[in-house]
Amino acid sequence: MKEKEKGVITQFRKSDENLLRKLIGIGIMPGLSITLEQKFPSYVVKIDGTRIALDRSIAKAIYVRKTK
Repeated sequence: MKEKEKGVITQFRKSDENLLRKLIGIGIMPGLSITLEQKFPSYVVKIDGTRIALDRSIAKAIYVRKTK
């Protein structure tokens, strides 16, 4: 995604259970709307009005379908 684009979380990379638990623990789940606010120095996403900073490895584990 590019900065300021919106989408819906569709799934996570399923190979790492600890990563899945971490994402769910911070409230990131499939079906939620997400906006990419920035990419550098860390990824910042907005989900349901909450901004969350993510490192690159976590951000790359989230699959998103872009919306308009």
